[in-house]
Amino acid sequence: MISYFSKPLTFLRTHRKFDVAFLFVAVAVFSTITLLNITNAAIWFDEAFSSYLIQFSFKDIFLYTATDVHPPLYYWALKIWTMLFGTGEFGLRSMSVVFAILTIVMTFILARRLFGRKVALVSLLFLSLSPLLVRYADEARMYTMAAFIVVSATYALVRAIDTHKRRWWVAYGVLIGLGMWTHYFTALIWLAHWAWRGWLSYKEGSSFKQRIKLFFSRSWILAHVVGIAVFSPWIYFMIRQLGIVQAGGFWIGPVGVDTPVNFLTNVFYYLEHGQVQSLIALILLVILVLLTPLISRAYRSLSQSEKPHFMLVAMIAWVPGVLLFLASLPPLRPSYVERYLIPAVVMFMVLLAVVLVVGTKKWRPIWRALPIVVIAGMMIFGITNVYKYGNYNKNTNVHIVTREVIQEVQKVATVGQPIITTSPWLFYEAIPYATTDHPIYFIDADTEYIYGSLDMLRTNDMHKIKDLDAFAKQHPTIWYLGQDDNGDVDTTHDSWDAIRTVVYNDPLVNKADYRATEYRISAE
Repeated sequence: MISYFSKPLTFLRTHRKFDVAFLFVAVAVFSTITLLNITNAAIWFDEAFSSYLIQFSFKDIFLYTATDVHPPLYYWALKIWTMLFGTGEFGLRSMSVVFAILTIVMTFILARRLFGRKVALVSLLFLSLSPLLVRYADEARMYTMAAFIVVSATYALVRAIDTHKRRWWVAYGVLIGLGMWTHYFTALIWLAHWAWRGWLSYKEGSSFKQRIKLFFSRSWILAHVVGIAVFSPWIYFMIRQLGIVQAGGFWIGPVGVDTPVNFLTNVFYYLEHGQVQSLIALILLVILVLLTPLISRAYRSLSQSEKPHFMLVAMIAWVPGVLLFLASLPPLRPSYVERYLIPAVVMFMVLLAVVLVVGTKKWRPIWRALPIVVIAGMMIFGITNVYKYGNYNKNTNVHIVTREVIQEVQKVATVGQPIITTSPWLFYEAIPYATTDHPIYFIDADTEYIYGSLDMLRTNDMHKIKDLDAFAKQHPTIWYLGQDDNGDVDTTHDSWDAIRTVVYNDPLVNKADYRATEYRISAE
């Protein structure tokens, strides 16, 4: 059978133009997987924040993000994107799909430059099936945009070192700045670059003084001066934001001994470690046991010019996770979430490809292909879990079905009845589904504006009920939307009379947490 396929395989190996065909197929597969799922899940709070923010001017976006926790570049880009493609679920999320595709293409180009076609093609396979990349390509947030910037910056860094041309160093510096304008945790990647450069300087220098000189070359300093200059208008706001988060706390739970295992189970299966049992646990364990000795074997088998590239990819894959873990230990506030490491996950796919292609050179072809096929199968299983869990928040153990309960209300509500949410957080999730027949509001007097993410509501009267008595005269019956385990949605307004309640029975969690109660309201 092997001889039967030898001629076509030799033909493909000797005709590089087929790389474009392979890339096209991988992009088509990834696009199909993501686009089929892009509108399946309701918009959850982080996405809803993005959706609400982009209705404001570019200047206001700058001001409102200054009091939140992320920089504004992604929101500016999303505003422009939705001007072309609309603000529905597809319009909001499709930009992330495009950046994910660009990340795949750029990573393929980088992997082929660093390690050759075989590694690039296996990387392409893993990236097009990566559950985490699929998941966050279908989210209206900045993670795939950050990944594209990181991979592009890494490519620019490699070209700068190889060619010694200033334009590549300047490009690298600009991308550092743009990465920081997109997501602060791209800094973890830049620190991984620093770690790699430190390793290079140590290997090439014969004394401490020489190593310092090699590390802080003029080109390296130039790139970082450019990066700081690009990011400098936002540095003050970043410092203030980080201070607020560290002082006021955050929703992310503490890290533990299970955190690294949890990272791996999400990378391969999109499951928490406690969900990985029986056969799928055994398969993961076997793969990890197999990969451990292959890492050193792959490194030894690489050429002298490829070994530094291996270290670069390995450091980008692992250093950010380690740093984020350490930065989540007391006395600092926890900040470890897998989605913040999407750029590292992308490079982990490349590292995996190098290990399996180079570390198994002496194996028979069928045994070389087997672990690649098994890992691809593991990740396909992971994609089914992405489809199953959708926007399920693994940190808070909540499945967001705001859209579904609003649809239940719209089926039975009288035309013109408004929907009022019980909290500003739920308001953000609900407002994308407002219609002219059933507008959505929140009550100003019931809202505590204690977080920067609520400044858009505090300083603007859109969808805000400031005078409940006047509102009641215009709308004697309303729907009150909230999250309650049973019964009517509770209200602090004693004069409201409950009429009926609709619920959405969520099959994923087998509960009906989201519900809405129709109330007859009157002036208090």
